[in-house]
Amino acid sequence: MRCSEYRVKNADSSVLFYFSPGNLTSTSNRFVPILAFLKEGREYIDFPTAKLFLDDEEIPSKIDNFTISSSHNKPIGYGCHYIKVVVKLLDGDIQDFIWSFIIEDELLDYNFYYGIPHSHTSYSDGFGTPTEAYEKAKNNGLDFLIVTDHQGKLARGKFNYDKSISLFGGNTPKWEMLKLEAEAMNFRNPDFAALYGFELSTNFWGHINIINSNTIIAKKPSSIEDLYTWLCTEDNILLSVNHPHRSPKTLPFTHNLDNFVNLYEVGNGSTTRIYTRTEENYYAALDYGWHIAAINGQDNHSDDWGDSNNVTAVICKELSSASLINAIKLRRVYSTESRSLKLAVKGNGKWMGSVLNLKKGDILGIHILAEDNSSPIEKLQIITNRGEVAHEKSFGGVCKCEWNLTTTIDDEYKWYVVKVIHTDGKVGISSALFVQDINL
Repeated sequence: MRCSEYRVKNADSSVLFYFSPGNLTSTSNRFVPILAFLKEGREYIDFPTAKLFLDDEEIPSKIDNFTISSSHNKPIGYGCHYIKVVVKLLDGDIQDFIWSFIIEDELLDYNFYYGIPHSHTSYSDGFGTPTEAYEKAKNNGLDFLIVTDHQGKLARGKFNYDKSISLFGGNTPKWEMLKLEAEAMNFRNPDFAALYGFELSTNFWGHINIINSNTIIAKKPSSIEDLYTWLCTEDNILLSVNHPHRSPKTLPFTHNLDNFVNLYEVGNGSTTRIYTRTEENYYAALDYGWHIAAINGQDNHSDDWGDSNNVTAVICKELSSASLINAIKLRRVYSTESRSLKLAVKGNGKWMGSVLNLKKGDILGIHILAEDNSSPIEKLQIITNRGEVAHEKSFGGVCKCEWNLTTTIDDEYKWYVVKVIHTDGKVGISSALFVQDINL
């Protein structure tokens, strides 16, 4: 089980829940029992009123003291799921407590797909249409492109429908047009995934991308609380922290938003233009407790989608928008400055991005397989808390290398990132393996 702390409405206090499955963890058990135990803050909650929801549908449950639980007689589907405990506070108000977990099919064979999770078009401050961006990225050999034009331009601007995309006439917002163009691109090109989102400017986090939402935020949120309220109205979305070298370098950790913040740019820009590495900020965010994946965004503002080699790799079974979104939620992604790098990192058999239930003194086995036929590999590093290099191994410029090692867990919360260093100076940064004691 994993502990999560939440603020209580109308009170300067918090409550502490233990959840099973643990928040942001994965399991292959499709009949996994669902349980929430209220550890602290019982004086604020009328717990006998608690109800349990799976993906917004109430499920049969039983309450025993301060535990609400449900055992399923039907298998839960693969992918990401949200659990919600709805309770009445003693002041009469109603409050939701939400966490998420993933059902993973460990028997799947995986492929490596390369693309750009952060780009712009003329729908805000870039060039060309989204359709032209998708086509250029595809012609440049990429597997996917996420167009993330700026929220202010998308929410206000309007275009006439393109008759090649829609049979409907009239005037439509740019946001709806972007979604139509992505849908049309996917229909015409089953070997490419066109995704969409918007870049939002905030006073508290700088710029963030919100990907795969049904709606767009009409007005810039004034606080983290306002953003969280809107995020809770959307299903199956991703949130990325953009160019953190220009944004606040410290993100105060909150359990609620840890369910939504998925991605963090460790590389931003284009190696053919201006490019910035920000891996140190990623490590600092991991130290704060965020469960986020490492990505690389070209942040295109010219018609150069895919001209540069720095990309994000996603590891999943098939090339589709749904499959990519699900893999990103699992944090099965990595940043690479070589689009030919294949990087597989597992801890005790679990993919990068997994949260492993281990305590101090337990053994973690890390398996790394790296392959790049275009940019030979000089060495591998394992980075851990505070950005320290815990282990390093030189390979002397090979195209394929493998490394197996074991380490003893020496803290209650640890993370491990694999850094690939190529002979030409390029680097790859894996998403972290998270290790923490999530037992009661």
